Formats: sequence, C-alpha cells, structure tokens
Amino acid sequence: MARFRPADFPPYHLLDGDYTAAEREAKRKLERLYHHTRDKAWDGREVLGEALERHGGIQLPDHKREAIARIFSIILWGELAAWHIGAELAHMLDDPEAKMAATGQAFDEARHFATMRDYLLALGLPNLPPLEPFTREILRDVLEAESVAVKVVGMHLLVENVALTLFQLVAEGETEPVLSEILPFFERDEARHVGLGVMHLPEILKKISWLDALRLQAFQVKVTTFITWGTLNLRKDFHRIGVDPHEGMTRGLRYQQDVYGRVDPEHKSRGLYRPSSFLADLQSKTVGVLFPPKGEEISKWHSGLISVMGGMAKATAFAVNRVSSDGPGLSEPVLEEAAA
Repeated sequence: MARFRPADFPPYHLLDGDYTAAEREAKRKLERLYHHTRDKAWDGREVLGEALERHGGIQLPDHKREAIARIFSIILWGELAAWHIGAELAHMLDDPEAKMAATGQAFDEARHFATMRDYLLALGLPNLPPLEPFTREILRDVLEAESVAVKVVGMHLLVENVALTLFQLVAEGETEPVLSEILPFFERDEARHVGLGVMHLPEILKKISWLDALRLQAFQVKVTTFITWGTLNLRKDFHRIGVDPHEGMTRGLRYQQDVYGRVDPEHKSRGLYRPSSFLADLQSKTVGVLFPPKGEEISKWHSGLISVMGGMAKATAFAVNRVSSDGPGLSEPVLEEAAA
C-alpha cells in the first residue's frame, strides 16, 4: 500500500510548466469526474423524504419487505465499503486528478450509505438481516487489500458493476415505488465511479509485477464465483420482488466484459481476467443451468439439480461464516443510533 511520505511533500513538480501542459491534458477527464460530482450532487434526505411522502410510505407485505432488506443490505454495506475505498484511494493514488475523482467518490458513497440506511429503516421491520456471507467476504477482501490494483478492480469494476445491474433491474421491475424512484440517483453516481476505474486503471496495471497480475486474476475469479453463489442463495428473494436472477447474472457478466474492454481494448494490460471463448461459453451455460430464464419450463432433474446446488451454496455460506467471524448486522449500533 502506498504510504504518505512527508519528505516528498509538497510535490512541486505538479506546478512545473511541462507537467501541467502535458499531464493535465491527458488527465482532464479524470478531473472532470470530480467537477461532475460537485455539479450533480443531490440531497438524499430530500429525495427519499419526497418519495416516501408522494407514495404514502412503503406499501408492501412483510415477506417482500424482508426480501428487499436481505438484498439491499448488500447495497448498504457495499456503499460503506466503497466510501472507505474512495477515501483510501484519495490518499494512495499519486495522480492529483485521480485523487480528485476518488475524493468525489467518497462524497457520493457517504450520501448513498446514509440514504440507503434511512430507506431500510423506513421498511419498519423489527430486525434487519446481516450481510450475505459471500458478499461480506468480497468486501472484506477489497478493504483489507494492500494493492491499489485489487482495490480499483474489486470495487470499481466488479462491486460497482453488481450495484449498477441491481439498480437497473429493480427500477425497471417497479418492485417498490419509493425504491424505484431513488435508485436512478444512485445509478448515475455509480456510473462515474466505474469511470474512475476505466480511466485510471491502465496506469495502475502498467506498474504491477507478473506475480501480482496473477494474484489479481485469481481474485477476480474468486469474486465472480462468490457473486454466483451469493445470487443462488438469494434467488427466492429476487423472485419475490420480481427480479429475474438469470437476467441479472447475464447482464452483469456482459457489463463486466464491456467495462474490461473499455479499460483494455487491445488486450495488452496484464492483470485483467478475460476468459477464453470456451470458458466464456461455459460460464454462460452455467448461468443458464443455475438460473433458468423467467417463465421457462424446466424438467424435474433440472429442478432437482438447482435444489442441490442451492443446498451446496447454503452449506458453503455456513462454512464461510464459521471461518470468518461475522461483522455487525443491520440491527447493530450503526443503525440503532441512526433511528434514535
């Protein structure tokens, strides 16, 4: 992890005429992300408050409220993790324009966390669930990583991609009017955060060793696998709120490869996991087996296979919980203090 070195401060080269003429021209898009954060900032309390008033609160039966709470606990704690990562990157990155973009992200993520926390509290459930185990492990891996590359790939290319996909599907499905109304605000911000990864990651990947590149690829495979297991564990909750897990996984994988293509259109950067056509086809078929398209009739053996795999996902989640002590759930002080 990069550390602040007082002996190197202040970095006078940032005011050198040659630097400002050449480097700032190359980095102006990154700096623009920061200015867009300022210009497009929205008031989470106002947006959520007006939506709740307009729709008369959250009008859902308890089983759908519980499903939303289980799914959107992922978003809540993901936003908190992203807030931490944004603040870390503002310190760790050397490039001042990238620092500005990361600072803007931290500001956005703080608003997202506060707004989503208020929404989940407005569900009115007596107890809110802890974070899904596979997602918790992904977020902890990113938070604990000392590698800037792992933090940027993990948060900006993988976790943010999951969030964008979920925002779109829930808003499109009109699961719950208040939620559908506030999620587009989240989505617009998250698109900027992906932009930070797309624009600055090539510079980061140029500096990593081959060994670190292999570790980064292994991390990406782990994240994709854990996302699949986590989605399998939550598939009934997705169905309860009208979201098709097949569409979610298919769209998420497509977006992931699209953003990788934007980072590295010529496939020259080391560290990004780009599956071969055979593995990509196998991945697509696996999604089709585990998450059949909505409305598709499946055979008894296929249904039985999904049940078996679902049982394996639950057993694996249990094992993950035993190996890693659980963090605070949504009913712990971070929410209790907010409700006081």
